[in-house]
Amino acid sequence: MTHRITRSRLAWLASRLSDHAHTVTRILSDQRFATTRQLARFLRPAFQSDASALRQTNRLMGTLQDSALVKTLQRRVGGARAGSSSYVWHLSEAGYRLDELCSLQDSATTRPVSRRRITEPSWTFLAHTLAVTELRLVSEETCRRCEIELVKAEPEPTCWAKHLGPYGQPEWVKPDLGLVTACVGYEYNWWCELDMGTERPIRINRKTDAYLRHLTSGVEQRRRGVFPVVVWVASTLQRAEQLVNIFSTRTDLPAGMFQVAALNDWPSLLASTASAA
Repeated sequence: MTHRITRSRLAWLASRLSDHAHTVTRILSDQRFATTRQLARFLRPAFQSDASALRQTNRLMGTLQDSALVKTLQRRVGGARAGSSSYVWHLSEAGYRLDELCSLQDSATTRPVSRRRITEPSWTFLAHTLAVTELRLVSEETCRRCEIELVKAEPEPTCWAKHLGPYGQPEWVKPDLGLVTACVGYEYNWWCELDMGTERPIRINRKTDAYLRHLTSGVEQRRRGVFPVVVWVASTLQRAEQLVNIFSTRTDLPAGMFQVAALNDWPSLLASTASAA
């Protein structure tokens, strides 16, 4: 029988967790799922080698699991032969409560924490969610490598935005990831749509229309001073070419509003802002 962890016990745990442990709980709270190897890459700057980062992350996850703050899915990525690095981790109910408690205590970094009831997800949902985690991870790695400041990384639903439709009804745009980067005095705002190749052109066009209406509303321009570049990050080069073809038929899209990149090419697009600055 699983016993609910009391608030005082959570406060005690929060005061004793390492900085690395807090980083892991924040990432899992934001991104929902991550593999051991992905978490090791998030923590990589603190270690001398990839192997050391993976070894220490495995140890850390065991500690967090023993404290009932994280759990693993039954499904693994890469199969059982991949060992502990194939585990897919998520926060437990207590883990979300701890992250919420830490966010409330730290007024400098207070952010919304969405408690999620975790059930064993479908493979399609898990693949998409892990791909979004990978997108954020690759973005952080690129920023470190190219000396770009990652001002903000906003997961969903924090990065979602709304405006009022023609009849006063709320309409939303729902990117998978929001980023704000800066380099040599220039700031760049990004909305990332991760495309796994499962959506039909009609669905893509509906999303396109929603972004266009949001642009016309002027909400982002008033809030940020600029409308974010919407980057469609495709899982494959072939899918990226399909998206380019879909957007090329649209004559109503302002130049530069949308960019398309395969996931492997996204780091080059992000790094180009450093050379442009």
